[in-house]
Amino acid sequence: MFKALLLITSFTIFNYELFAQEEGIRNDSILKTVTVTGFDRGEQINRQSAPIAHLSPKEMDNYSPVNPVMAWNSLPGVNLEQRAVASYRVSIRGSSIRSPFGVRDVKVYWNGIPFTEANGSTALNLLSNTQMQEVEILKGPAGSLFGAGLGGVIQLKNFPLETKEKLKIGIGAGSFEQFHAKINGQLKKDKWTGFYALDHQQAEGYRDHNALDRQVYQLSGRYQINDNNQLDLHVLLSDLYYEIPGGLNKEQFDENPRQARPGSAAQNASIDQKTLLAGAGYTSFFTSQLSQTTHVGFTYTDFKNPFILDYKEDINKELAIRNQWTYEVNWQNTALQLDAGFEWQFADNLAENFGNKDGEKDTIRFSDELRIDRKFFFLQSQLSYYQWKVTLGLSSNLLTYNVNRNINAFAAPFEFERQFDNEIIPRLAVQYQWNAQNMTFASVSEGFSSPTLDEIRTNEGSINRELQAERGRTLELGHKLYSNKVQLDATVFYSALQETITTRTDSNGVVLFQNAGETAQFGTEWGANVVWLKGGSMINQISTRTSYNFYDFTFEDYRKEEEDFSGNLLTGVPQHTFNQMLNVNMLSHFSANFHYRFVSEVPLTDDNTVEAAPYHLVNIKLNYGLPLSKSQLDFYVGVENIADIKYSLGNDLNAFGGRYYQPAPGRNIFGGINWTLK
Repeated sequence: MFKALLLITSFTIFNYELFAQEEGIRNDSILKTVTVTGFDRGEQINRQSAPIAHLSPKEMDNYSPVNPVMAWNSLPGVNLEQRAVASYRVSIRGSSIRSPFGVRDVKVYWNGIPFTEANGSTALNLLSNTQMQEVEILKGPAGSLFGAGLGGVIQLKNFPLETKEKLKIGIGAGSFEQFHAKINGQLKKDKWTGFYALDHQQAEGYRDHNALDRQVYQLSGRYQINDNNQLDLHVLLSDLYYEIPGGLNKEQFDENPRQARPGSAAQNASIDQKTLLAGAGYTSFFTSQLSQTTHVGFTYTDFKNPFILDYKEDINKELAIRNQWTYEVNWQNTALQLDAGFEWQFADNLAENFGNKDGEKDTIRFSDELRIDRKFFFLQSQLSYYQWKVTLGLSSNLLTYNVNRNINAFAAPFEFERQFDNEIIPRLAVQYQWNAQNMTFASVSEGFSSPTLDEIRTNEGSINRELQAERGRTLELGHKLYSNKVQLDATVFYSALQETITTRTDSNGVVLFQNAGETAQFGTEWGANVVWLKGGSMINQISTRTSYNFYDFTFEDYRKEEEDFSGNLLTGVPQHTFNQMLNVNMLSHFSANFHYRFVSEVPLTDDNTVEAAPYHLVNIKLNYGLPLSKSQLDFYVGVENIADIKYSLGNDLNAFGGRYYQPAPGRNIFGGINWTLK
């Protein structure tokens, strides 16, 4: 009954907005309509037949300059969790159920280069906010164009900058001994555009054994060869160290949420990771109808992870190539666009596990040579006829894991190869452009998510030979309204997943994975931007952003040993999430951003007997800009979690011993100053 009522309400609002607005969007529209990648590689967001969330550099600037959590969490359908100061987990439509740590089930690109590793996981914490100035999130399965990942696709961009700042120097500090400094800028000479950035961040963290030390260096350049050819070059070096405080049980969480799990400090549970990424992008226009883009990235990673149970070292070398061809032809009232290409990733990884003796390496337990070969081929057609557009996409996906265990302290060495079935992933979308402001779309898409290397090869050395890829089908109906003062994105979707991967933790704290049958996921997501006032002398502008999602996600067929969890709510997914932002600009130089966030109860166990309590957060950031002759000074101060609410952000699901809780920071203050040479 609730679902039927929700659908009726949705279409009532759609129709009301459809006929209540003016005919077109004027050129002086107050709200800017951005161009995004999506499924169209360069179409305005209100013309794309997909649910896309977007954060501009200006919107990112309304939050913490060093922590993207609150900014990302203001988007409908997106939840960026933080288990330690730099330990992120991205959930798009509840996709983090299988992610005890790191980012999985989501495909990430950085300036067009595949950033997600060949094994399917993403080290998002290697990037500072400078590398994530513009965020585009394509929600739901996008395998027809981007390969594996049921959660969605994230496009991160920071070059070239629209603001064209020659030099920007920033320094700031905050609670829990946080300090950061940055230098970045963009220069242009003849056919060259160059960008440089250096970011340093350190903090002791809210909890014990929770320190962070990160340096990120970036050099990027664009050479405009001629009107039809463009070359981009990128070098990124990230040096990351952070401590892992570990999960707490309910008694520990209530007594003192700032404590670390016993044993974490003694065993120096931490991450020490150094990554070098070198990449290039090349775009060619052969004719007005035919073009191609190619992105290549090479990554070298040195990874060390002392943990309570062991000590892990990895050396990982990866190569990623993505190539896409586009052909466009237009007739009088008809247009056709064809996209075709491939993506290939290859990883050569040396992974070794040792004993952990007081935070130092002890006797080797096993050593593996790992090779991962992932490739997919895609083809997409888009046919437009008057107000109609039909999109049909299809991809073929291949994946092979090879594990060669050269050293094994517990048994004989062995070699194991796993070649997954070829996944054929289709997508069909239909959209109707009612007028310049209103568009309705419907889509049916399939997707899959193969197990990551950490899920097949667990920390204690076992190889999960039976784990299957998740697969699902999503039906979606959405409407987009983009007028002069109002932007509305609303979707209703239903996803049926098979072989859903869930987690459990054994008595030693090792996370294990298994397929959990079927899940049914019904949901709706709403996002609205409104400008209420523009152009006053005292108050220059008042605007709001609102987001809400409701998820009714349940296990349809899930049995674990002798227990039947069918019909239970999906673990780790809140049913209600609401965000309200208010931005006020005054006296030309002063602005204030207020953010309220509500998250309902979160089931922490498959049997739904333990829940994380709902919570309300209030955040604020104030900015003051002081123009100078050829530069500008910007002062800011902010407070997160003003009410000092005690909550967990990044719960450990089905954790042994009830260690579900990863306490989030209480009230914390930050401030700083930026100097910009224009």
